[in-house]
Amino acid sequence: MAEDRADARSGSYLQSATWTELLTTFQVALDPKKLLLAAAGIVTMSLGWWLLSMIFYSSFTRPNKDDLASAISVYQKKDSLTVEQATAKADIDFQRDLKRWELLNRLAGPNGKLSTMPWFEDRGPNPFLFGTKVLNGTSVERRENVSWFLTNQVPVLVEPLVKFITPVVALLDPSAGFWIRVYLFLCILWMLAVWAFFGGVITRLAVVQLAGKDQVNFKDTLKFVASRYLSYLFSPLVPLAFIGAVAFGCILFGILHAIPYLGDIVDLAWPLILGAGVVMTILLVGLIGYPLMYTTLSSEGSDTFDALSRSYNYVYQSPWAYLWYSFVAVVYGAVLIFFVVFMSSLTVYLGKWGVSQAPLTQTTNRVPDYLFIYSPTSFGWRELLTSGSDIAIQPTLGVSDPTATPAIANTDAFRPEVAGYRYVNPDQAKVYVDSIRWNEYAAAGVVSLWVILLFLLMLGFSYSYFWTASSMIYLLMRKKVDETEIDEIYTEDEDLDTATIAPPRPPVTTPNVTMVEAPTLRTPPPTPVVPPPVVVPPVVVTPPVVTPPPVVVPPVVPPEPPVVPPVVPPVIPPVVTPPTTPEPPPVTSSEPEPEPKKDDGEPTL
Repeated sequence: MAEDRADARSGSYLQSATWTELLTTFQVALDPKKLLLAAAGIVTMSLGWWLLSMIFYSSFTRPNKDDLASAISVYQKKDSLTVEQATAKADIDFQRDLKRWELLNRLAGPNGKLSTMPWFEDRGPNPFLFGTKVLNGTSVERRENVSWFLTNQVPVLVEPLVKFITPVVALLDPSAGFWIRVYLFLCILWMLAVWAFFGGVITRLAVVQLAGKDQVNFKDTLKFVASRYLSYLFSPLVPLAFIGAVAFGCILFGILHAIPYLGDIVDLAWPLILGAGVVMTILLVGLIGYPLMYTTLSSEGSDTFDALSRSYNYVYQSPWAYLWYSFVAVVYGAVLIFFVVFMSSLTVYLGKWGVSQAPLTQTTNRVPDYLFIYSPTSFGWRELLTSGSDIAIQPTLGVSDPTATPAIANTDAFRPEVAGYRYVNPDQAKVYVDSIRWNEYAAAGVVSLWVILLFLLMLGFSYSYFWTASSMIYLLMRKKVDETEIDEIYTEDEDLDTATIAPPRPPVTTPNVTMVEAPTLRTPPPTPVVPPPVVVPPVVVTPPVVTPPPVVVPPVVPPEPPVVPPVVPPVIPPVVTPPTTPEPPPVTSSEPEPEPKKDDGEPTL
């Protein structure tokens, strides 16, 4: 009994410790195919966002207070207002336009959240420098760096989700105008169009590996996702479309509310607006399960409706389990991201250090510092690779803020081409940059391409891990809610037992015809005629000779090849009854009658 209770407790613990499956996602996410797919998705999404940002940002200009005087005069003439009233109204419009432009500038301006290339985004200091500061810095520096790790590294890990939520939250900003919302909607649509393919392929590869199945062919995976691309695309778009439809109904209500007297009557239906708010809240909060939509399609091979129902059902039916799995994935992933970024940074740094140790580099002025003038600034790579040189850079607070005023952003000092950084020694940096020849610029460009490729693979790991961890979270949530084992996923040709496939209908064909040799009619042997028994009369009479009738041979019917010929019964010859032999006449005896005997016994003469 004690052993049974111990086994029960052990089984209960193992069942409750399913979250440990998340610790197996590191090697799955480190697959080179997934890293390349993630890097390609990052570049494709960033290029589309950059193009949209340039188009919309160039069509807006920053409001200027010098235009207030003309606006005041227009209000005075148009609305017949006093100077004080016109000034107040113009100031309100100016503040509204300024907030609108600042929002667009934060998103689409220089160094904006949606317009900056991934290798120039601000993701905090370099982990290698972070490690050295933690080990060699003061207690204050240690505390600040640990605080940075907890606050800055987590958003980097969930960057795919942050990239999706950022434009959605900006849509709800009251300062966003019509055209800014159009810009944000196009950014959301482009992002979903990109990751519907790349995220779908990554999650399909991940769920097959996590389920313990044999690795599928990469070409087959591409076909699997391409055949369901619209389902991947519309799964997150449908909730957004419902939110937009409900919001449009609220707008119509607001138009009626703006009508005097009628609006007061319409306000009686305000509970409808509250209900609309509840619907939009449920749909919007449920979008935190957006990654589960892709993993549903990759695991089940189903459609948009199944992806929506499962993602919202798992989030709302078991929210604490979902939050716990997400928390474990984020904490574990933060450590992995830090490790991968640290190793990648150390790889580039040691490579540059090894080249710089070559003899005669100082005398020939060929120290390879100039090769990294175009290197990525994200994660502090350029700061790391140019440290100790004449072109060493460091981040500048205030300048990296896109809302900084031109007086702070523009200075007379020589600055690098990337916003948010400045040279440690601007004068020395200017002399060094002016001495770089054209061939050295070309070499720096080639080296930067390889460094950027390595950077994208490193950054792609965060996206690959995000989709891989989401795949495992989906499998764990499915096991908890639907009691479906992790290894039960949809496969097409690899494992038919794991898929619910109806048995194929038998093909309609003609009955099987067995070709046999057609029977031939053989001539039956003549029936022997059994003569009747001959009664030997006293007088020998020769009976007539009985001749049997001729045997009729039936014609042979040729068989038809494709059809079984009917069996023709053999023709039985008629039985011929032999003629009846006439009875012979009565036989008269010719012997004399015996004489009567005499008394003495002598015959009488």
